[in-house]
Amino acid sequence: MKKIVESLITFLIALAGLIVGILWGYSTKWSEYDPIILIIISIIEIIGFVILKSLPNQTESNTTLPFYSNSVNLANENNNSNVNSNTNTNNITVNLGYEEKEQPSPENEEKRKALIRILFVDDKHKDFRMVSILKKSGWTNTKSVKDITDLDDPKVLEADIIFVDINGVGTTLFEDQGLGLASALKKKYNKKKIFIYSADTNGDRFHRALREVDGCLSKNAEPYQFINLIQENI
Repeated sequence: MKKIVESLITFLIALAGLIVGILWGYSTKWSEYDPIILIIISIIEIIGFVILKSLPNQTESNTTLPFYSNSVNLANENNNSNVNSNTNTNNITVNLGYEEKEQPSPENEEKRKALIRILFVDDKHKDFRMVSILKKSGWTNTKSVKDITDLDDPKVLEADIIFVDINGVGTTLFEDQGLGLASALKKKYNKKKIFIYSADTNGDRFHRALREVDGCLSKNAEPYQFINLIQENI
């Protein structure tokens, strides 16, 4: 409305309305209300134009609420760069000001689970029950292998999420076994989610791989912890 009142065209129309109103009122000897109303409206428009033109221009500022990503780096809080650069297609950015993340229906959730390809690299993978638990929970594209001897292994290429056991794997390629393998996979396939897990509580807590991967878990963690880690990173 302010812009309309400020415009020169509106001012000229108001001025013309004032002149017409005066002539109209004079011709009818001020016996009708219409020319008087026209004159009053025209005067208000002219006064408004003059006042607003004399005020300094103010620019309205837009307030942008912070955006938050639902990607969670469980390996290290300082690994924010990996979280920002390694988002999957299902990673959703939410404006907490006015928008909410749409919760998928059970049917869509099952479809999404079936599309996610998960690979476990574990020298004792046949004894690790997590693979079968995930399959029963709807993550039907979950596989496991004893080891990776080639970073271009087809199972690696097709996987969206890779869990690497720290001990007993990667021995062909790396002295530090699973840690070296996980680090190399993350560097080569930056967009894949790489997690490490181990039953060993006395490992190297300062190894670079712990800062490079997307998360880590105890091998003895509850199944829901593995599931939550997957859900928070897809």
